[in-house]
Amino acid sequence: MTDPRLTLESIVGKAIEIADSDGLSGVSMRKIADALGVGAMSLYRHVADKDALLVEMTAEVTRRFAYPDEMMGVPDWRARVRVAVEHDFDLYSTHPWVLLAYAVPRNGMQPETLVCFDWLLEAFSHLGVAAPEAAELTFQVWSYSQGVGLGAVGGQLVSPGARTDFSGLSELIAGNAEVPESPRLAALLGLGDLPEVTNPREVIAKGVEILCDGIARRYHKL
Repeated sequence: MTDPRLTLESIVGKAIEIADSDGLSGVSMRKIADALGVGAMSLYRHVADKDALLVEMTAEVTRRFAYPDEMMGVPDWRARVRVAVEHDFDLYSTHPWVLLAYAVPRNGMQPETLVCFDWLLEAFSHLGVAAPEAAELTFQVWSYSQGVGLGAVGGQLVSPGARTDFSGLSELIAGNAEVPESPRLAALLGLGDLPEVTNPREVIAKGVEILCDGIARRYHKL
């Protein structure tokens, strides 16, 4: 008999909790079943296998951080890029494992992600570009947000729960590192704090403006 409390939603929700704390490698059907108080085999009535579960997990967290519907049609493409990058970074900070999931096309390009893709395509259409060029710009934005996201949570992907030194330069800037002789490195050594390099929130906020400046210049919108 199927446990009436057991649903695909409850399985996916518990799997996400486990992935958030233990990483993707910590997710197993047995661990999910134990956490839900059911037999492991009962999960397979709702999801075929772990690969199918990862698809569902990725879809769910993508829905949670979907781009705002109310901005669809807003012509301020730059404001929308800022919003998209903020949503993406919040997603990666909350669920670091999704960066690995998105690396697999089966997970990365499903309906929930395509809704976000279309949202940015529509944003860039206000630059007067055709869909192929809007797609190129969208992937540039996503590559940027994923790169900063990976720097921010990479340590957790290697060792769940670990703290990440975002740029790897904190010790140098604090003056606690030995560096090759270089006047350029010496200029950074011992500054104490440089948040525009070491704080991922500041990096992504300033970097998206640089990215948008480049896009605007390319299309003569400055």
